[in-house]
Amino acid sequence: MVQINNVSFPKLGLEFRFEEAVNIFGFDIYWYGIIIGLGMAIAVGIAFFEFKKKGLKSDDLIDFVLFAIPLGILGARMYYVAFEWDYYSKHLDELFALWEGGLAIYGGVIVGAIVAIVFTKIKKISFLWFADIATCGLFIAQSMGRWGNFINAEAHGGLTDLPWGMITNGTGPWHPTFFYESMWNLFGFIISYFVIHKLCKTEGWSFAYYLIWYGVGRFWIEGMRTDSLYLYGDIRVSQVVAMVSILLGIGVICYTIYQKKVKPRE
Repeated sequence: MVQINNVSFPKLGLEFRFEEAVNIFGFDIYWYGIIIGLGMAIAVGIAFFEFKKKGLKSDDLIDFVLFAIPLGILGARMYYVAFEWDYYSKHLDELFALWEGGLAIYGGVIVGAIVAIVFTKIKKISFLWFADIATCGLFIAQSMGRWGNFINAEAHGGLTDLPWGMITNGTGPWHPTFFYESMWNLFGFIISYFVIHKLCKTEGWSFAYYLIWYGVGRFWIEGMRTDSLYLYGDIRVSQVVAMVSILLGIGVICYTIYQKKVKPRE
């Protein structure tokens, strides 16, 4: 049975009622999947546009997408399930119930990065250049994907008295952390694509910017959430990974600066 979620922002006078799925020809198609799919499609469209501008073969990008998207989704699910194994070990029938939520973006990004490293090695394409293009679109995919959490009435923060406090199915008001992260990623895309990617000619800087920008935002926003995955005690998995992401981004910048300064031996 499809769940109905009621979401409202009382102080803003906004009320929403969502069915988690739309029935098409007798099949329930979940909005969570539709929104994530749309975000991915836009991300791929941006990548195709940049590939064409550089005169590279679109077929190469299609090859990457055919592997990266399904493996990325699998990685996002495996990451989530791994840190919620106490629950899923007792509910094995729900291991692949993606329509109920439970995708951890970091798992998808990590697997996608591994696929990209292998792909660029085989195709003899610069990984840093490819990562610059991929992460521009990834900002959009993540920004849109958070609205799937909105429809599912999940991924919210703790209680708040702020004017935009969100009531979900009669509980709250909560911090709408799904919205915070969506806007953070949207602004990240605007700066990444229209400023850094357009003006900075150093390969890897758009990639480094993504790692730092998203890492900072995720570390901050994750601290507000009530549904975090934990390593042990009060240590949140996503905050640890966010810190690693920030350090990796700084490392990429240092590497590219070092590469520019190093002169080949005569």
